[in-house]
Amino acid sequence: MIDIRDTERYNISPEALISDAFETAYTRYADEQPAAPPDIAMPIFTGISMVLLCALFVLTAFEYPDKKVTWFVLSAACIGFGAYSAFKYIKKNNEYRKAAGKPSTIKKKRESFFALFSKDGEALPETVTAGEMLKYVSPIIGKQNDQVNNSAIREISEELARINNPSCIMCRLMNVCGPRFDQPRRRLYFKEENGSYVFFDSDWNKPRGEIVCSEDDIVSFGEYSKYPGINTSGGKIRGDAVIVELQDENNHIYFEFPGESYSQLKKTLPAKKEKK
Repeated sequence: MIDIRDTERYNISPEALISDAFETAYTRYADEQPAAPPDIAMPIFTGISMVLLCALFVLTAFEYPDKKVTWFVLSAACIGFGAYSAFKYIKKNNEYRKAAGKPSTIKKKRESFFALFSKDGEALPETVTAGEMLKYVSPIIGKQNDQVNNSAIREISEELARINNPSCIMCRLMNVCGPRFDQPRRRLYFKEENGSYVFFDSDWNKPRGEIVCSEDDIVSFGEYSKYPGINTSGGKIRGDAVIVELQDENNHIYFEFPGESYSQLKKTLPAKKEKK
């Protein structure tokens, strides 16, 4: 039996999507962070050495006043090198303190990220369409100050793009099919799934639904030339098109596939239904 119904192909759980994206982005961020604190011994001994050298240069400057400018420059260089060494240590230590793995850090970043998608603290809905979610995501891509947030938002955007543009064969509905598909030439995706064949609307923004059938509902498929009496009221059909015909007691439906998809259809559809 052919089942014409709503489609959930473009529905997503926003909480799960946001959580997965955050985990992926944070894991990538964690891999880039130092795994151990910086060595403190080096900056300490460097600082002591620079202080001793600076003192020595200052004493030498007083001992040889005619060359004191040179010795004072050398002492200033020692101070500068010591300060630079201390600055490098502080920077690396701060990076380590911000590194992943600390529960408080993860929790704070997660809450900050989820707050980007909730209005006035409201809970996220259980499900939304990928198109609706895209309205929230698109304006904030690349506009966050936090590296993790920016990376996670890109993850969400890419996943929504995959949901809205699946890698399935595309076809056109050739004739009106009930009140849901009341216009011919509508573009649909096609896939085999759990022993059934599914034709679902390619309009991810406002999908009309999907058509699901079993192998028994497939009457035939083959080149357009094998269907001389087909109804072409839905528009011009390309000469190299492939036709798939479905029928049950209530519906008689034709789909037009591009010619280059024939080999894939032959692998997917039952061989005994091919028109030769």
